[in-house]
Amino acid sequence: MSGKLKTICLWVKEYAHALRVLGGIFFVLALVVGLFWAFGCDVEAAAFVIGTISTTLFASPSVAEYFLPNRKPIREMTFEEILAFIPGTDPVSDWHGISREWASEMFLKEDPRLRYRAKFADEGIQNENYIEPWANCHPDHHAVGYWYDLYYDGAFLDRTILVSVDGGRASIPPPDFKSGKVSRYDYHVAKIHDSMKTLDEYIRRSKLEVESHNHSLQARRP
Repeated sequence: MSGKLKTICLWVKEYAHALRVLGGIFFVLALVVGLFWAFGCDVEAAAFVIGTISTTLFASPSVAEYFLPNRKPIREMTFEEILAFIPGTDPVSDWHGISREWASEMFLKEDPRLRYRAKFADEGIQNENYIEPWANCHPDHHAVGYWYDLYYDGAFLDRTILVSVDGGRASIPPPDFKSGKVSRYDYHVAKIHDSMKTLDEYIRRSKLEVESHNHSLQARRP
């Protein structure tokens, strides 16, 4: 689905009640014009147009639901729904942002208030000397962990660790302590920030695996 069509469908779903009310108003107008037409007034064209508008307004929420079933606007989602939604986005076409030497910010095109922020100095550093076999097995052994924080409309929601390996050639999420595998959510966050398209290659080089199913959202709660 194109981005414009998705935006229209989300707008329709958000204002479905108002559209149905407008549809009812136009339906009443269509009835009134229809009565004038029945009594011989030349208002056939007006009756057709008003009736078409009424039908369109009534039908638009159902059409939007068909294209985006059970899909809420971001601002109406709960914390858990947002975390479940992110792995279903396309890292390339749904996200945009800027990465510089000292910071990175990636936002969702559909709703730019949902965004990831990372700082590559001071409080943005999770571990200046990240020591794990998978992180230090590359030609440049030094690895650094950074916080990637998720915000909506300026409110902090969640944070993920991405480890910069091999002189910054890739940023890899650490594997889960229990499963030993990278969670699908963390993998998707890394894909969103994978500007050099090296993530999958370095996961392979690090001999890591990505989980075949999503982590429990409860496990992400502090």
